[in-house]
Amino acid sequence: MSGCRVFIGRLSPHARERDVEKFFKGYGRIREINLKNGFGFVEFDDHRDADDAVYELNGKELCSERVTIEHARSRRGRGGGPGMGRFSSSSSSSSSYRPSRSSGSRYGPPVRTEHRLIVENLSSRISWQLPPV
Repeated sequence: MSGCRVFIGRLSPHARERDVEKFFKGYGRIREINLKNGFGFVEFDDHRDADDAVYELNGKELCSERVTIEHARSRRGRGGGPGMGRFSSSSSSSSSYRPSRSSGSRYGPPVRTEHRLIVENLSSRISWQLPPV
């Protein structure tokens, strides 16, 4: 199965490859780590490992900086930042992706799909807002 790249934003200039390796330890086999000035990419062997890392590590602290972890854009076309991975509305996949609060509107408007989720038996004190990270 082909790998999947993850974008690391707000990366400390002091972060080294071994720091990133340690940060992603336990999230599957890493093919490649590519660090730039203030951001970087990690490529996993399995897209499910990348999904888990994005879900669990976004907003966590790496080298004293709170980093953003998102699926990387496709290598096709221009650019290489977050937001246009396999969940973009232009992909052939029927999945839709809800970006994190910190990602702003770079993903465009939400895409309605035929998939629905019903959540029952919640406390009356629950809120629709996400808790602080």
